[in-house]
Amino acid sequence: MEDLNDIYFFASVVQYGGFSAAARIIGVEKTRLSRRIAALERRLGVRLLQRTTRVFAVTEAGQRFFERCLATVEGAQAAYDSVAELRREPAGLVRLCCPVLLTQRCLAHALPGYMEAHPKVSVYVEATDRTVNVIEERFDIAIRALPFIEDVAGLVAKTLGNSRRALVVSPAFLHHHGRPENPADLPKFDTVASTDDIFDGGARWKLASLDNRTQQIELKPRLVTSDLRVRLHAAIRGIGIALLPEQVISAPLRDRLVERVLPDWSGAKNILHLVYPTPRGMLPSVRSLIDYLLIHVSAWLAERSI
Repeated sequence: MEDLNDIYFFASVVQYGGFSAAARIIGVEKTRLSRRIAALERRLGVRLLQRTTRVFAVTEAGQRFFERCLATVEGAQAAYDSVAELRREPAGLVRLCCPVLLTQRCLAHALPGYMEAHPKVSVYVEATDRTVNVIEERFDIAIRALPFIEDVAGLVAKTLGNSRRALVVSPAFLHHHGRPENPADLPKFDTVASTDDIFDGGARWKLASLDNRTQQIELKPRLVTSDLRVRLHAAIRGIGIALLPEQVISAPLRDRLVERVLPDWSGAKNILHLVYPTPRGMLPSVRSLIDYLLIHVSAWLAERSI
């Protein structure tokens, strides 16, 4: 492939009407321009310019070549300008992935405020409960809810807040079936479990008390699903006791659709956090959305802690 500098030098000489003018305008020595264009002519095997001490003219081959070179130079400049525009202010597309319920409950309300404040930014949101590969799948930001923050090369993590899972079920269920007095009673009751709770064909909840005691409870759940919404509605409808994130159950608790069971016990803490590629060269659009999420998602989590 030809050196793009030679294309730029040749186009400049033709565009500005000679070596002296081009050298003055683009800041390259006249002798260097002459050497580079002579070398370009040798590689092409044709004369592009007729030049003597008195005459400067473009040959027919040179004119054809110039028209293509000019388009290449203008295209390259447009490419640089487009990146420069992105770096001046938040603009362009930001790709974000987020757990489903957090997307529905928090981002659905928070994101419009960000986009109103940054009219040149477009946002693509993938609502998913799977752990995406941020780099391979070309996401700029991912929100994760895990018991720990993974140490992944090339990624930065920022904590948004913590979430525990609490035991809840409908008042009607408790009225008909009674209330467990301690974690060991839970296997006697119908339960609703996550697919993440399944181990070796059975379900298991690891619970921690307020005074830091722990118990592992083996269950035979009536319903198992990966979908938080299904588990929540199953608890509301009295299908069984569910272990759900506190931010998910705050509104149902307030509306008395569910009650807490064994309030001194809860599931393991999840750390909700942002992950994103290392910030060197980060565009303002990505940085501004990260800053916005750190404020608004963290506030949302804090308001719904129980």
